Amino acid sequence: MERVLTDGIIYKISKYADNSAIASAYTLDYGKIKLFMPKAYSSKGGVQTFILGEIDFLKKDSSDLNKFYNFRPDTSYIEYPSTPAISLRLSLYFDIFDKFYELEQEDRVIWTILQKYKTAEYSKINLFSIYALLKNTGHMFNFSECSSCGEKIIEQGALYNGLYYCQKCAPAESFFTTGYVNTMLRAFANQELYRNLKVNIYDELSVLDLFVYHIESITGNFLKSYKLFKELILTI
Repeated sequence: MERVLTDGIIYKISKYADNSAIASAYTLDYGKIKLFMPKAYSSKGGVQTFILGEIDFLKKDSSDLNKFYNFRPDTSYIEYPSTPAISLRLSLYFDIFDKFYELEQEDRVIWTILQKYKTAEYSKINLFSIYALLKNTGHMFNFSECSSCGEKIIEQGALYNGLYYCQKCAPAESFFTTGYVNTMLRAFANQELYRNLKVNIYDELSVLDLFVYHIESITGNFLKSYKLFKELILTI
């Protein structure tokens, strides 16, 4: 066992017994971890989710459940949990993250992306974060050309069973995208295009509809957090 201090974010806390809880966290050095919090609901107040900071914990060798000691929030990210436009997106992101990442599976790119939510380009960074998650775990489909005829896809495509098609070749039961979706997908894979990309909330939802369809097809599970996201995001 070793007591360690690492940058991280606690994204979920579930009550366990009395004042204790089980927390899920992403850490820069150890990836996804589980933490046992013996005094999560003390009179001094609990630990806040969705803010970047330093996590102090005892890393156990014989168990996946590590002992939590302390969390020191980085005050420069204090707006994350208090800004619905950010916290709603982080809630969706980490719901997807949980479906694709195993415990202690490292991905240091995630930490860089999480810091970008400060830019206020919430829609743009949210789409890129989910794109990067799918790409880095080997689940992103090839959107550059039709998987049937090989034609380059410019703005609109269709997804079926993990394969992307042009509008002409797509099976009838495919998920058909709206215009501009493929333009955004191409920008996520090109730094220059991404820099100049403008994304509004409706663009974001169009791409998220495609991503969520793909994720639900892969996992076989309905993404409840996305239903809530769509209900709330246009009201804030």
